[in-house]
Order: sequence, then C-alpha cells, then structure tokens
Amino acid sequence: MKVLYCNPIFFEYRLPFYEELVRLFKGQFYVIYSVNRYDICGKSKFCKQIKEKLKDNAIPFYRDYIFDTYSMSFRMKDIEKGKRIPLTFGLLRTIRKIKPDVLITEGYFQWTPLVLLYSLIYRIPIYMGYERTLHTERNTNRLKIWQRKLFNLFFSGFLVNGQETKKYLESLGVSTSKIHIGGMSADANFLRNAITSMTIEEKKLFKTKYQKNETGLIFLFVGQIVERKGVGLLLQAWRKHHKNHPEDKILLVGSGNQLNEFRSKYANESSIYLLGRVEYEIVYKFYAIADIFILPTIEDNWSLVVPEAMACGLPIATSIYNGCHPELVHKDENGITFDPYKEETLISALDYFHHQDLKAMGEKSIELEKQFNTENCARRVYEALNKSLS
Repeated sequence: MKVLYCNPIFFEYRLPFYEELVRLFKGQFYVIYSVNRYDICGKSKFCKQIKEKLKDNAIPFYRDYIFDTYSMSFRMKDIEKGKRIPLTFGLLRTIRKIKPDVLITEGYFQWTPLVLLYSLIYRIPIYMGYERTLHTERNTNRLKIWQRKLFNLFFSGFLVNGQETKKYLESLGVSTSKIHIGGMSADANFLRNAITSMTIEEKKLFKTKYQKNETGLIFLFVGQIVERKGVGLLLQAWRKHHKNHPEDKILLVGSGNQLNEFRSKYANESSIYLLGRVEYEIVYKFYAIADIFILPTIEDNWSLVVPEAMACGLPIATSIYNGCHPELVHKDENGITFDPYKEETLISALDYFHHQDLKAMGEKSIELEKQFNTENCARRVYEALNKSLS
C-alpha cells in the first residue's frame, strides 16, 4: 500500500513523525510539500532538511503560490491578519507520477479540493488530517459548514489530534467510526537529549540570568506574542500574582506583533522577561530551568509546546481553550486549566503551583506525554489506515 500525505507546509516537529511512518509502511509512505511556502515564511533552508531526512519519500512541489489579502500581494506581512488564497498548478499531475493507493490531505481548504478531485477521478480512498475544534470553529459561516459537510461524504476517514476535534467533526455529522485519534507529537527526543547533555553547572549558570537566588518559581511561556495566545491577559494577571509572590519570574520566549508593545508596557517589571525569538536549537535551555510551563491561549487546536514542555518534565497550566487539554492536562496530577478571560482563575492557577509537589507533577507529565510521542502517534495512524482499509 503506497500512501501519499499532501501537506503544503509543516515544521521540525513533524519530521520524526513522517520518518516513523516511512518505516512502518516499509518505505511506501510519501510526503508532498510546497517549496514556495517555506520561502514565503523565511524557512527555505528547511526544505533541504526535509530531503535529508525523508530522502526519496519527500516530494517537493514548486508551482504553489499564496496570495495574501492583507498585503494584497504574494508576500505575507502579518500572519495574524488577512486571508491566504492558494493558487496551485500541476498538483494533480505530480500526484499521478507517484501513483498512490491512499491519499491523506490537511484540512478543508488549501490543497484539499484538488486532492479530493484526484481521489474521485482515480477512485482511491482519501483521508483528512484535521485539527480544528468546536471553539476554534465557533464563528464559521454557513457556506463553509455546507462545504465541509459535502466534502465529508467522500472521505474514508479522519485522522485527528484528540477528543476536541472528534467532537467538532461529529457536530458536522461525521460517523464516530470514521474518526481516528492519532494525536500530535512534538520532537520530544531532541529536547530531552539536549537537556540531559547540560551539566548541573551549566543549568545553574543559565538560570542565574533570570533568577539570582533559589527562592521563587520560574514560569515559562513559549509561543507567538500575539493576541490569540492570551499573553496580554497573562501579564495583567501576573502583576497581581507578583504582589503575593515577589520572588517569582516569568520568561516569555517568542516573537509577534505584540512583542514591542509589551516590552514597552512592562519595561519596569523586573519579574517579566520578554525574550523575543529564540532559535529552536536552544529553546531546551529554558525548559531546563523552568519550574512550570504556562500557556494562556484563547484559541488553539493542539498546542505542541504543551507536550514539548511535558516531555521536559514540567507541570502544565493552560487554558480551557487549548484543544489538547483533555488528553494532556490532568488536574492535580500534572497541572491545571483556567479561563484566561476570568482573571481570578488565572491568578489562582499561578498561585496553585506554590502548594504542589512539582517534581511529582513533572514526572506525571513525562508519563502522560509518552502516549503522544512520535512512535505512538505514528503507530495509531498506521493502524487506523490498515484497519479501515482491510
């Protein structure tokens, strides 16, 4: 069985997952991706890494262009604004050269209409990898809902992250039997190995940049500094939390259109470190010195930084609007959830960790994350495809 995954753009965390699927399918698993999209987002070098890892199982596609309605051009200026309209030429011909037995596509837009058309012309099964939730799709208009319900009639199955996505697809009328929970894996092995390579002295030295003594807790946020991630709500609550816990620090790793605004607003707050963009290769250092990972997102499908932090042995605080929380955050075992729109619940969540066994919580995080590591996620997808096609 030759499987082709049509995924226009993916990042570092997905490579080990695809490598494992190539292994499970005994070399008969292929990924096609858009070279131009990596160029647009400034990650053209990653295309070389894809080929190095997946070799002949990686299929670069070149005639894929994106029109950005915010900049009214083919160059994106702000990922948080406007719409991106794909203009794709020759995709069906490229797929035909591979002659897959099974197709997998991502979401309802982008390449999906063309991939679905191919499956109908050549009468081969098609699956959808999907991530969205009832919360993220709460404002979807009727036309899109109609289009999704129509497309659903032709899919053999859906490969989803977790229960929140399953609920959304069921609300569209998809049969439960066609929904397969694979999960979404982070590149946990890289992070764990990198942390293990650090000596105690190296960790202490790095930690003293942000905490001069051993008192107080270090909270860590990793992600975009944009409205959707709830950073503004977190920092408002942090000011009140810090009055009760003056030794605590919060490190925020990431860039975005709100970074400069917050740097200016909180310039005099010695407990807040807005660090900006950090290369992925050194993010592990921040996981190594943190006590708790916090993500106050107001809209996320399945935040990969959560299993990343869990793999590094951190307790988790995240919002109820994060699609991964039912699977990954178990109250009083490895963390707590909160509603970032209700400031009192956020302040309570920050205080909560001052009264917990953080080491035990971190160990539970490691245990829970293993169920969603690369090997287990890939195995569930492999088994789902084989079972439904048998």
